[in-house]
Amino acid sequence: MLIYIRQWQNKIKPQPGANPFVVLLSWLLFGLLLIVGLSLGLLMLLFGWILLLPLMWRKRREMKQMWQFTKATRQAQQQARRQYQQRREQQQNRQDGSVIEGEYQVKDGDERR
Repeated sequence: MLIYIRQWQNKIKPQPGANPFVVLLSWLLFGLLLIVGLSLGLLMLLFGWILLLPLMWRKRREMKQMWQFTKATRQAQQQARRQYQQRREQQQNRQDGSVIEGEYQVKDGDERR
Protein backbone atom coordinates (compact mmCIF):
# COMPACT_ATOMS: atom_id res chain seq x y z
CA MET A 1 0.00 0.00 0.00
CA LEU A 2 2.84 2.36 0.83
CA ILE A 3 4.29 1.76 -2.63
CA TYR A 4 1.04 2.89 -4.28
CA ILE A 5 0.94 6.04 -2.13
CA ARG A 6 4.49 6.94 -3.13
CA GLN A 7 3.67 6.37 -6.80
CA TRP A 8 0.68 8.72 -6.55
CA GLN A 9 2.81 11.32 -4.76
CA ASN A 10 5.36 11.15 -7.57
CA LYS A 11 2.62 11.59 -10.19
CA ILE A 12 1.11 14.56 -8.34
CA LYS A 13 4.38 16.38 -7.71
CA PRO A 14 5.17 18.87 -10.44
CA GLN A 15 8.13 18.19 -12.66
CA PRO A 16 11.35 20.08 -11.74
CA GLY A 17 11.25 22.20 -14.88
CA ALA A 18 7.49 22.99 -14.71
CA ASN A 19 6.27 26.54 -14.91
CA PRO A 20 5.12 27.66 -11.39
CA PHE A 21 2.31 29.71 -12.95
CA VAL A 22 0.88 26.60 -14.68
CA VAL A 23 1.17 24.57 -11.45
CA LEU A 24 -0.63 27.28 -9.45
CA LEU A 25 -3.29 27.62 -12.15
CA SER A 26 -3.89 23.85 -12.21
CA TRP A 27 -4.30 23.73 -8.42
CA LEU A 28 -6.70 26.66 -8.52
CA LEU A 29 -8.68 25.00 -11.31
CA PHE A 30 -8.80 21.76 -9.32
CA GLY A 31 -10.03 23.65 -6.22
CA LEU A 32 -12.61 25.49 -8.28
CA LEU A 33 -13.94 22.24 -9.77
CA LEU A 34 -14.08 20.73 -6.30
CA ILE A 35 -16.07 23.71 -4.95
CA VAL A 36 -18.44 23.68 -7.96
CA GLY A 37 -19.08 19.96 -7.54
CA LEU A 38 -19.70 20.33 -3.81
CA SER A 39 -22.06 23.27 -4.34
CA LEU A 40 -24.00 21.39 -7.02
CA GLY A 41 -24.33 18.41 -4.70
CA LEU A 42 -25.61 20.61 -1.87
CA LEU A 43 -28.00 22.36 -4.27
CA MET A 44 -29.44 19.01 -5.37
CA LEU A 45 -29.81 17.95 -1.74
CA LEU A 46 -31.65 21.18 -0.93
CA PHE A 47 -33.87 20.76 -4.00
CA GLY A 48 -34.68 17.21 -2.91
CA TRP A 49 -35.67 18.39 0.56
CA ILE A 50 -37.89 21.09 -0.93
CA LEU A 51 -39.61 18.53 -3.16
CA LEU A 52 -40.04 16.22 -0.19
CA LEU A 53 -42.24 18.72 1.69
CA PRO A 54 -45.37 18.41 -0.55
CA LEU A 55 -44.98 14.64 -0.56
CA MET A 56 -44.85 14.56 3.24
CA TRP A 57 -47.90 16.86 3.41
CA ARG A 58 -49.86 14.58 1.06
CA LYS A 59 -48.93 11.45 3.02
CA ARG A 60 -49.91 13.19 6.27
CA ARG A 61 -53.30 14.10 4.78
CA GLU A 62 -53.83 10.52 3.58
CA MET A 63 -52.95 9.16 7.02
CA LYS A 64 -55.41 11.60 8.61
CA GLN A 65 -58.16 10.50 6.20
CA MET A 66 -57.43 6.84 6.94
CA TRP A 67 -57.58 7.55 10.68
CA GLN A 68 -60.92 9.35 10.29
CA PHE A 69 -62.28 6.51 8.15
CA THR A 70 -61.16 3.93 10.71
CA LYS A 71 -62.72 5.96 13.51
CA ALA A 72 -66.01 6.26 11.59
CA THR A 73 -66.12 2.53 10.79
CA ARG A 74 -65.48 1.64 14.44
CA GLN A 75 -68.29 3.94 15.54
CA ALA A 76 -70.62 2.49 12.90
CA GLN A 77 -69.71 -1.02 13.98
CA GLN A 78 -70.40 -0.22 17.63
CA GLN A 79 -73.70 1.42 16.72
CA ALA A 80 -74.75 -1.58 14.61
CA ARG A 81 -73.81 -3.92 17.46
CA ARG A 82 -75.89 -1.86 19.92
CA GLN A 83 -78.88 -1.84 17.55
CA TYR A 84 -78.59 -5.59 17.06
CA GLN A 85 -78.50 -6.16 20.82
CA GLN A 86 -81.50 -3.86 21.33
CA ARG A 87 -83.52 -5.71 18.69
CA ARG A 88 -82.60 -9.02 20.26
CA GLU A 89 -83.62 -7.81 23.69
CA GLN A 90 -86.91 -6.46 22.31
CA GLN A 91 -87.66 -9.77 20.63
CA GLN A 92 -86.90 -11.67 23.81
CA ASN A 93 -88.86 -9.28 26.03
CA ARG A 94 -91.99 -8.93 23.99
CA GLN A 95 -94.53 -11.62 24.14
CA ASP A 96 -95.72 -13.03 20.89
CA GLY A 97 -98.56 -10.52 20.43
CA SER A 98 -98.33 -10.40 16.67
CA VAL A 99 -100.21 -13.68 16.18
CA ILE A 100 -104.00 -13.40 16.21
CA GLU A 101 -105.62 -16.57 17.38
CA GLY A 102 -109.12 -17.53 16.39
CA GLU A 103 -111.31 -18.84 13.61
CA TYR A 104 -112.39 -17.20 10.42
CA GLN A 105 -115.16 -17.73 7.98
CA VAL A 106 -115.17 -17.14 4.25
CA LYS A 107 -118.18 -15.21 2.99
CA ASP A 108 -119.79 -16.06 -0.29
CA GLY A 109 -118.88 -12.75 -1.99
CA ASP A 110 -115.20 -13.14 -1.13
CA GLU A 111 -114.70 -16.37 -3.04
CA ARG A 112 -112.85 -16.32 -6.31
CA ARG A 113 -114.33 -17.90 -9.32
